[in-house]
Parts: sequence; C-alpha cells; structure tokens
Amino acid sequence: MAENKTFNGINVTLVEDKEEMTKVAAEIILERMKSANPLKLLVPTGTTPEGVYELLSRQGAEVLSNAIFFNMDEYGHLENGVFRFVSEDHPASYRKYMNERLFSKIAPRPRHYFPGIENAKTPGHYDELIENLGGIDLCLNAMGEDGHIFGFNSPPESGFGSVTRMVKLTEDTQSVNQGLTGLETPSHAVTVGLKTGMASKEILFLVCGERKADILRKVLYSPEPTEEIPATILAKHPNCHWIVDKAAASKLN
Repeated sequence: MAENKTFNGINVTLVEDKEEMTKVAAEIILERMKSANPLKLLVPTGTTPEGVYELLSRQGAEVLSNAIFFNMDEYGHLENGVFRFVSEDHPASYRKYMNERLFSKIAPRPRHYFPGIENAKTPGHYDELIENLGGIDLCLNAMGEDGHIFGFNSPPESGFGSVTRMVKLTEDTQSVNQGLTGLETPSHAVTVGLKTGMASKEILFLVCGERKADILRKVLYSPEPTEEIPATILAKHPNCHWIVDKAAASKLN
C-alpha cells in the first residue's frame, strides 16, 4: 500500500513494487484526462513506463481521445555529418516501441508527436511546437543509472537550459540500454532538453528497482541541483510527484 514519506524535505510516495508504482501512475494520468481538454502528455520509453502503457491501452479510444502524446526522444545515426533517424521498424526504434505498446492497440490512434529531424540542425524546434499547442500538462518521467532524465539528458553534456536537440549517447548509456533490451543501441538520438521537461505543469517521476538505489540517494540528498546529476533539478519543480518503490528506496534514510 502506498505511503507518503519525506526524504531531505522532498515528499515521496513510497510503493511496494513496480506493479504498484505502475497502478498509481496510471490512475493519476487517467484522472487528469477527465479534467483536461485535451491532456498534453510528455512521455518516455524504456522499461520503467511499460506497465503504465499497458494499463492505458486497456482504456480504449474514448478515454485516450482526450490526450495528445509527445514522445521525448528517438534514436538515430550521424553519418558524414548528416543525422538520420533509425527506421520505424528498427528493433530499437522508439516509434516502434510506442506503436507496439500503446498506439496500435487503440483505434483510432491517439494524437501523438515525436521530435522531428529538424531539431538536429535547429535545436528547440520541438519546444516551439509544444508551446504553440499550449505546453505540456503532465510529464511521465523516469531516470537512468547516471541520473539522466527527460530522455537522453546525460551528464555532463546536458545543461539545465537545454532544449530539444541531437546528442551523442554516452558509452555508459549505450551499454546499459543494450544490456536491458539485448538490442544494439544506436550512437545518437534527438531528445528533449532539461528545460523542455521542467516546463511541464506537472511531473510524475517514477523510480523502481534496486539498481536505481544508489543514484536515487545521490539525487535526494544533493544539497543543490547539479548538472553532474541532472535529476537533481526535479527538486526545484513546483509540482513533481516522486513515486518510488521500496527496492529503489532501500538506501534512503
């Protein structure tokens, strides 16, 4: 059963496991869909949110028609100075990921956007699109083992003022992602920035699993936000809900 805890002045919803975390997050999203018209969601991929998409996919088109999805990132390659996205049927493609886990299960498909290739040359183009459509109401967010958030905002490259742009993935990120998925991880991506994510009106920050325990402790007990650990900036967001399972919280005091 979920309980509220405070760590270093930050309120955390502590849940038993990933399954409970998934249910809590999905319930909040569905509740927000009732009051927004439409609800604009900034969403990640990876292993953390998979269960959330599974629960949302069961709701049907009538419920999800009141939502617009904005994905955070997509993989690509830089060849001879030219960036190209991986194909939509590439095993590691995030368009493929979202289609398989959510969009293809709903008819008609909910309205959705991915950052376009123009962001590789013109950083912030996606941010302008989001702003023109009214901004993000709710961001579903997760964290990597190096503290990266909002897509591929890994330290130390990602400044707090960063917007949507092309990035070269760190070797650690490539290695971890390949280990989790068993798929070869492309070298580059287009990702939203820390400024993009922090502009969201509300954030659901999901952290689960023992492998996140060390970095979560560093994030929560950092005296100030630091670009060396990008997730530390979340402490400054006025409406960020920290939803953490007991395994990830195992090293907190």
